[in-house]
Amino acid sequence: MLSGKSFQETLILLLVGFCLSGLAIGLLKEEDNKGELEVVGPQFCIIEGQVERGSSLYYSLLKAGLPLSRVQRIVDSLKEEVNLKRSRPGDSYKLKLRDDGSVYDFVYRKGDYEYRLQVDSLQASVVPVSFEDAVRGMEGLVTSSLWEAMRPKCQDAELIMKFSDIFRWDIDFLTEPRKGDKFRLLYIERNQEGRFAEYGEILCAQYISRSKVHTAIFYEDSTGYRDYYDPQGQSLKKAFLRAPLNYRRISSGFSHRRLHPIYKIYRPHLGIDYAAPTGTPIVASGDGVISFVGWNDGFGKFIKIRHGGGYVTTYGHLSRYARGIRKGKKIKQGQLIGYVGGTGVSTGPHLDYRFMVNGRYVNPLRIKLPAAKPLPKRYWEDFSAKREALLKALDGLSGEWVAVGEGVQEGIAQ
Repeated sequence: MLSGKSFQETLILLLVGFCLSGLAIGLLKEEDNKGELEVVGPQFCIIEGQVERGSSLYYSLLKAGLPLSRVQRIVDSLKEEVNLKRSRPGDSYKLKLRDDGSVYDFVYRKGDYEYRLQVDSLQASVVPVSFEDAVRGMEGLVTSSLWEAMRPKCQDAELIMKFSDIFRWDIDFLTEPRKGDKFRLLYIERNQEGRFAEYGEILCAQYISRSKVHTAIFYEDSTGYRDYYDPQGQSLKKAFLRAPLNYRRISSGFSHRRLHPIYKIYRPHLGIDYAAPTGTPIVASGDGVISFVGWNDGFGKFIKIRHGGGYVTTYGHLSRYARGIRKGKKIKQGQLIGYVGGTGVSTGPHLDYRFMVNGRYVNPLRIKLPAAKPLPKRYWEDFSAKREALLKALDGLSGEWVAVGEGVQEGIAQ
């Protein structure tokens, strides 16, 4: 239970990692007046994630879109300090690249240690990681956007992105939030020497709109596999991401009748335009095989991916393609494929994203997406106990910042 008089912070040992492995993002910020996101300098590309079950750091970095030579150099630099063949699910990594593709910083976290490569030289160093972890709670109301509602409550905007990433298969937080929507979450706050260091996992989250309550429960099984599930044990992951950009705003919605900004005539616009700065990373929304890469008339630099089952996605107006992107290449969901641009017929940098099912264009924001595998039955009893403790804690939130008492802590950690 949550105590209204005094709250007792507790230590929980959780590995920190992005639930989307290998999602490449740009450093962006919010404009004060327009609520838009723009690139700020110096500009980097950040690739971070965690090692998945049955994989390794080596293959995780390749999946994230890094060139083989760059991955090999990183692995070779670390091999004297850590046995990468023993990578475990949940081991996390964070790679910061300059615009020219050179490494600015790389951190690999395994257990209680960080393995960091120094800038440019790629000389490895080992740093013990010692955090004081506390379970925190937060809730609030949306008045205009999730970003504006959460940012004043967060010490780092990373928590907003972690929250939105959990629901990224079901909610597009740039188009769907409405005034009066509510968010609630329990999360790990990590401190060093009494000061905030970073955010750990979000343990439980809810986004409550007028039409639906979206609930996510974090669960790690006995093999180290981590995922977010709904209260019925269904994975929140879907076969396709709701949108192929991490930081974005929509400039033109899905419509069968739109005034073309250049030709000044009404014509169908059977996709979504995501206005974003040139160079913003674009990822594949689902697993598939690239069937076309090249110039496609008004779409400029263009990529088409076939996903099987009659699903096809297209990406237009790119400024450039990611390395190794070619016709016939197999692609994983979330893999970097290109960068936003304004090639072809375009009034400015944006991504034209389209979604086809059996040869017919559909609205990618509204289609019901195929679900991933549910929680295995052998974990149901343990999951149920943790679910009840987390949901009880959420229901007990009465303020924006709270600490979780011992009773809830024990229910979560058992």
